[in-house]
Formats: sequence, C-alpha cells, structure tokens
Amino acid sequence: MNTRATVTIKTNDDRAQVARWAQNVDPGTVVTFRKKSRSSEQSAKMWAMLNEVSDQVEWYGQKLDAEDWKDVFTASLRHARVVPGIDKGTFVPLGMHTSTLTIDEMSNLIELIYAFGAERSVVFKESLHNAEPADDTAPPSSVASADASIAPAEGDGSAPLPSPSTLSASDLTWLAVVARMLWAATPKTNDTEEALRVLNVQRLAIDKPEGLSEFARDKAGSIYIRCKECLLGTHSRGDTLRYIANMAGVDVSELEG
Repeated sequence: MNTRATVTIKTNDDRAQVARWAQNVDPGTVVTFRKKSRSSEQSAKMWAMLNEVSDQVEWYGQKLDAEDWKDVFTASLRHARVVPGIDKGTFVPLGMHTSTLTIDEMSNLIELIYAFGAERSVVFKESLHNAEPADDTAPPSSVASADASIAPAEGDGSAPLPSPSTLSASDLTWLAVVARMLWAATPKTNDTEEALRVLNVQRLAIDKPEGLSEFARDKAGSIYIRCKECLLGTHSRGDTLRYIANMAGVDVSELEG
C-alpha cells in the first residue's frame, strides 16, 4: 500500500477496503475521516457572487475585492477568532480558508452571501461557465455569468414552478417543509429585528438530508431571502406568499393553514 491513500465511502465494498487497509498499515499511521469538501459548482458560484458583492457594495467607505469579501463572509460563517497581528495595530482572523469547507458549510456560506446581498440590494447573476480557482489565493479576474434562473420574481411573484426533470420527489418534499417553516416565521409584526432573528433561527433549524440537489438548495435560499425581504418591507405578504409557493411547488393554501 502507498504511504498515502484516499477512498470515498459510497458502498459496503468501500468500507471493507478501509478496514483492510487499517489491518495492514504500520503502527503509528494516522487515519483521518472527513466529509466531502466543497464541489466545483459551489466554488464557481461563490466566486461569482463575491465578485457581484465586490462590484456593488462599499464597505465602511472602501471597496473590497472578491478575495477580501471571501475572508469577511468566511469569518462570519465560522465565527472566527481574531488575534493581534505581528505588525502593531493589525489584527488577523483565524481559519479563513474555504478549501476545507464541506458541501453543507459551502451551502451555508452561499446562503449567507445571498442574505447579505438582499439587505443591500445586490443583484446577483448565476455563473454557468466559470471554472473553480486552483486555490483560495487567486479569485478569477472575470466571471462569465448569465441571468439567475431563481432570482426573486417581480410584482406578482410569478416564479417558475419546479420542473420534475430538475427536482426529485425528495427535493420537492423538503422544499415544501422549508416553505412552511420559513413562511410561519414571517409574521405581520412591528418588531422587525425580532422577526428577523426568529426567521434566522428557523432557517438554521431546517434539516438538510443527504442527497439534496444544488437546485433545491438554491430554491430554499431564495425562499429565505424573499421571506426576509418581506419582513423588511421590500415585498408585500401576498406577493411573497405566491412566490414561495411557486418556488416550493405547493399550493398557496398549504402555506396559509
């Protein structure tokens, strides 16, 4: 056996292979188990969104590039510790690399960027053809993009219904749960700050079962953003209700009960 080996556990044969390796390696060998890291599609989407934020948002009087924004969002996602830097007056956030993020963590990072952008009227476009950067140190200088297919709908909330060829039965079942939970956390209220807090708690409480498609995750993110915009007064409750019902592929009456 080589000094270094990797296997993705998908079947019982894979598990048996790991067990055989464990029986034959030398004492002192270090074994690490970890979840699958981010996908190339997620990475491409992340960089496309970071470039949109960089182009459209001024942060405390200055423009940040996509790499800087990656550090800002990753620090927020991981509640990063900040320590004094070597140079006087500087501070360094720890654990900023996104290359080690799992697929679920990457999805949460993308949702965080969506939510941040929604609060600041950022117009996102979905990347279709851009490649994943070789590492975390060099974001692409330009990003090929096209209009987002799941961007919040205008006016009457006429978002396209999910297509059976794109979403599986389990995707649709999960999206229906997401829509009910997030709409239930979007009440009529005068306390917007508390309502947003409850909505975020509800979002984090939603389970993400194995096997969800990226399209289903994106639609869930769009439902969350639309509910948040409703609480902020950007969209009416009626338009929001129709929009998220369409996004989840359910009837409006299922959410009103």
